[in-house]
Amino acid sequence: MQARSIVITRRHLGQLGSVLLGLGAVVALTAFIWSLSFNEFVAAGLIIGGLGAALWAAMTPQEFKAFFTGRQVQRSTSAIFTTLLLVAIVTVFYIIVQRAVIVSDLTIDRRFTLTEQTLELLRVVERSPRPLRILGFYRPQDLLQREIDDAYWQLYEAASNGAITRQYVDPIREPGIAAPFSQALAANYYVFVGFVNPDGTLDLSTVTPVSNQATQERSMTEAIARVLAGGSFKVYFEQGLQTLDALSNSQQGMSILNNNLRANGIVTDALRLSDLAQAGQTIPRDASALIIARPQREMTDAELAVVREYVERGGALFIAADFFPTSDVFLNASSPFNAYLWETFGLRMTDAVVVDTRSPGPSALHVVSAQVVTENVLTAGLNQPNDPSTATMFHMARAIEVNPQPPVPNGTVIFSSEQSWGETDTRAIVERNEFIADPDADLRGPLSLVAFAENPATRARIVLVGDGEFLTNGYTSAQSQFYATGNATLFMNSIGWLTGFSQQVTFAPRAFMTTPVLFSGGQQLDVIAFITLFLMPGSMLAIAGFIYWRRYRAA
Repeated sequence: MQARSIVITRRHLGQLGSVLLGLGAVVALTAFIWSLSFNEFVAAGLIIGGLGAALWAAMTPQEFKAFFTGRQVQRSTSAIFTTLLLVAIVTVFYIIVQRAVIVSDLTIDRRFTLTEQTLELLRVVERSPRPLRILGFYRPQDLLQREIDDAYWQLYEAASNGAITRQYVDPIREPGIAAPFSQALAANYYVFVGFVNPDGTLDLSTVTPVSNQATQERSMTEAIARVLAGGSFKVYFEQGLQTLDALSNSQQGMSILNNNLRANGIVTDALRLSDLAQAGQTIPRDASALIIARPQREMTDAELAVVREYVERGGALFIAADFFPTSDVFLNASSPFNAYLWETFGLRMTDAVVVDTRSPGPSALHVVSAQVVTENVLTAGLNQPNDPSTATMFHMARAIEVNPQPPVPNGTVIFSSEQSWGETDTRAIVERNEFIADPDADLRGPLSLVAFAENPATRARIVLVGDGEFLTNGYTSAQSQFYATGNATLFMNSIGWLTGFSQQVTFAPRAFMTTPVLFSGGQQLDVIAFITLFLMPGSMLAIAGFIYWRRYRAA
């Protein structure tokens, strides 16, 4: 039996041209909206569409003209073109909606609604003279994390009415943008926020990292608050009492914590009480807090007068008084400054060194925070379960005495264990490395390691720590074998409370009545869109084409 030959008519070529025109239009329009630029995909779509239109007009000019003048055309061509047009419209709508910042929370407990504290801060952002930008660095393998983060960050853009925008960068493809953030990226920070310059670039001097935690809202809102507060708080390091060098990168320096303060938008500077006293000057009025870190000599009467004046006008003190085997040790039992602290705040240092046989540190003189007072801003993030790095460690710490009937509200936030004691025979420790508990002479544990006080009348505040070595780079660097995270957290929490910085953003507990909803990543949505917009209509077109071909052969 002789096979039937296939005859291609002008009508067939005209229909092919109409299909190419529709396909080219879909490709060009989709590519342009996806990239918002004229690229090779847009050009290819236009070329395909142009060739299809030319073929259609050349082969079936009457049908081509009738289609565009509104006359009825053949059902097959009209159906195919209408299907392609529908796919194009739905695709464009999907891309626009996917890119738009459209937020709706349908959960009963408002699981994905920003807290009132955040919304209040975003109202401040709207009034800010400069907009902010969230900058995230995501490698190709981090795309899913980017989609999850973006589900939160777009809430900020919507709630701030566009005063906060988002930008995502691949550090591998754009190393120039990532270069200024290399150290932070190495420390596992990958999201940042800062002010935008008038030329649209990010003001690097205002950029602050966003903590890499599961609590996206808390981390982002606190970072925004730090940016807004940048330059509003200034702390001074006292450098005239043989204290730690805030600029030194050595193991005994304090550059890590100093850099942490600056990274969080707090301005730091240095002063010498001896110079101020000699010149008859006072601590600068812009001082949000004065840090006296591990001083090695006692204050003179003139220096004490400078500090008294500062405290009486509502100043804030952070004092880390270490143990030294000298008679002129800072805040010794007979110190005038020690007596002033007892009179003013109900706190004073003892001459006893804390020994804790239960401490997991290298020795009983390396005292770890056995107990911390919860629900206190000073201890936030300390002694987290299953994370020993969040505890604090002090070396040869001095016990702090807290007056049970103080002149102002005070208290202890970190204690040693019940098996600890305050060794009063410090000579035996220094000369023979010997410490034996003497119930008659030594102080009984648990002992106060960190204490605080606040005068409601003057708003003067103090944080007193019985050790200064915990502030050094050797105890706060990420490579340290000690409790670096807890040590740095205690210091940053203390400065935040003393300056009032930590009160800029507060979060109330949120109870969830429903199971948390998981965000669908963009890749999942793209798969759904591909099935809905291309696979299903394409299958229908393929089936229609197969039926058309079978009928043609049967004719």
